[in-house]
Amino acid sequence: MSKREQSAVEAVLTDPENENRTGAEVAERVIDALDTVRATTHRMAVVGQLRYEASGPLHTVVLGPFSARGILDSKEKFERAVEGGPAARGVGQQLAWDTKTGKGDGRFLLAPAFLKPRDAWDFFRGDVPAEVVHEALEHLPRQVGPVCSCGLRAAPNCRFCGQTYERHCPLHDSGAEVHRCRRAP
Repeated sequence: MSKREQSAVEAVLTDPENENRTGAEVAERVIDALDTVRATTHRMAVVGQLRYEASGPLHTVVLGPFSARGILDSKEKFERAVEGGPAARGVGQQLAWDTKTGKGDGRFLLAPAFLKPRDAWDFFRGDVPAEVVHEALEHLPRQVGPVCSCGLRAAPNCRFCGQTYERHCPLHDSGAEVHRCRRAP
């Protein structure tokens, strides 16, 4: 257990309010504290592919999460951690062949691990300079109107009732009658 994890658990266990909590509530708070710390430190996974025969199917596996030194909150810090020879690398190297039978082959790579998709996007996006955002906003259209659908299939089927209806273009046929399905939610 790392120093950060010990400090988080200690803070929960020494809380004087624990006298008013059940054992299950204290245990849940300890687990939450560990998860919070590990969400920033256990950010490395081993992604591997292995197969028993040269022409056999590839099997994909993920091992982890593993911890690394420091807090891996940017792509640059992750790359430095990978260069430093983390424990995850040693585990990944064990995927080279089946150590029990001595057969097969495998390969691996180290990847950052996240709990939420937003964390992954934030990790790789980095900070976007304000002038880039301003320039992108300048090129956006000032007014968004209906989109032309004249080139689409003329008579589609309603996804709710299955009835064929006449398509109209919202840009060019503003007065056309629109199909109003009674079965639509």
